[in-house]
Amino acid sequence: MFPFLEPYMPVISLIVLAIVVAIGFIKKVNLGFLSLGVAFALAIFSGQTSSQAAKLVAGGFSSSMFVTLVGVTFLFGMASQNGTLDLFSKKIVALVGKNTVLIPILMFVLSAFISAIGPGHIAAGILMTTFAMYLAFEMKINPWVTALFAKLGANAGCASPLSLTGLLAKELSEPMGHTGFEAHLFLSTLLSGFVFTLIIYIGSKSYKVKADNPLKLSEIPKFNKHQLLTVAAIVIMVICCIGFKLDTGLFAFIMAAILILAGAADEKAAIKGIPWGTLIFICGVGSLVAVIDKLGGITMVSEFLQSFMNEHTAVPILAATSGILSWVSSTTGVVMPALFPVADQVATQFTSVNYVELISAITATSFAAAISPLSTGGAIIMSSYSASKETTNDEMNKLFRNLFLLSVANVLVNVLMAALGVFSLGGLF
Repeated sequence: MFPFLEPYMPVISLIVLAIVVAIGFIKKVNLGFLSLGVAFALAIFSGQTSSQAAKLVAGGFSSSMFVTLVGVTFLFGMASQNGTLDLFSKKIVALVGKNTVLIPILMFVLSAFISAIGPGHIAAGILMTTFAMYLAFEMKINPWVTALFAKLGANAGCASPLSLTGLLAKELSEPMGHTGFEAHLFLSTLLSGFVFTLIIYIGSKSYKVKADNPLKLSEIPKFNKHQLLTVAAIVIMVICCIGFKLDTGLFAFIMAAILILAGAADEKAAIKGIPWGTLIFICGVGSLVAVIDKLGGITMVSEFLQSFMNEHTAVPILAATSGILSWVSSTTGVVMPALFPVADQVATQFTSVNYVELISAITATSFAAAISPLSTGGAIIMSSYSASKETTNDEMNKLFRNLFLLSVANVLVNVLMAALGVFSLGGLF
């Protein structure tokens, strides 16, 4: 449309991305819908015809990823709606009995497990953070620290091959020719979350926790037939999708259909529970990033970073970049779609730098920042805390400050891990 602007389109496209992220951060609007409109306008502005622009935007909207995420979240929405996940959590905590010193670590492990089998960091984070907060008040132990363990676990487990982040990483990487990294990415993110959980566990002296466990196994009801069927459906899905490499999203629809026909869950409630906004967020921003990539913006970012990095500093620099971006944007919605292509170009430039190590550092560090109250994770902790007891402005301000400082510390820990080569996992994968 404006030929004289063509040399400047990479810069313009990046400025547009920054403006979109800023609008989302300030106005708290869904960036997915905004990104789709902006992507089309940006493509038109760059000189594409209407049909070319529409094709470019639609091509960036990953329909396969959308179907996969809908299938997985629909199935686990049923598991949440019929009480299966909540009852499972209570039974596990009840098994601890009087060994309440294990409660903080159990919150991490249980939350990571639930996140890893499919629900992802948002659904598992909401479920387990709320549960941990309730449990902590009942046990008269530090509620927000206990909830933090749960959220760290939800973030740590979310990069499994069955969960939202792992599925997104696969969808972003396969077009660039990278496959077979699922176990590496999952274990890297899990290790990152566990390291910081251990630091908080020691720093908060949670190993001294002594309290009465309000949950008694004998007092907790058994799984009913619908919940047992739901557990069986989840187990079958895990076996078939990991063991036999079946498509996760489509197989989840099969299991969901069986639960619906058996009357094991409320179909309408489960549909309402699908995080449509999150799915549009991820796919919408993906379309905008695809347009920016077409206009040369991603290449420009990559070349800028490469200008002051070398094979030894590439991993920690990208890790730090992802952590900073995550403070003002979404890991799955913005950070991963924007930085995975950069990681591919950096790995091509520095042949001794491994793409999988780069995306592991990016993902883990971005989620490390996500316990900030400016992100969903920290916001969940604050809202659960205020909903559980009467709070003052001073108390909430203190909690805000603590969570943000902890997110900064978590990012620094991950950047250090990246610099030490931890995310290579010793070349085991």
